[in-house]
Amino acid sequence: MADLKNIALTIEAERVAVELARGFPATDRMDFARLGFAYAVREGMSLERDGHFGNRGGSNYNSAGIDVGGSMAEAVSIFYPDEASSEPYRAIETLMNKGLVVLGEHLEQGIIGSIGDLMPEHSPS
Repeated sequence: MADLKNIALTIEAERVAVELARGFPATDRMDFARLGFAYAVREGMSLERDGHFGNRGGSNYNSAGIDVGGSMAEAVSIFYPDEASSEPYRAIETLMNKGLVVLGEHLEQGIIGSIGDLMPEHSPS
């Protein structure tokens, strides 16, 4: 199967991105798609398109436009070497959507209340 040229948000992930845009500063919605991807990787989410993936119908982005410089594809190759080696952008799309959906759930549940809650805790040097 050929890798994706365009990456799409699902309806559910799009809804979360719109909601995030109301409360958190960002320059465009692609920033929230990237945040969803990072959250999914941080949480160790699988590449299975399960109930947290959502239904097609949200915004569509060019793969090269969302992954400027290829750092997301590189992250996928590091964290998901066996599952995503031949189709990193399909993996990015999956993680982006699942991460946004779960992030939205965590915001609703009060697990996350601010951008600071997404940062790892560490002791000052």
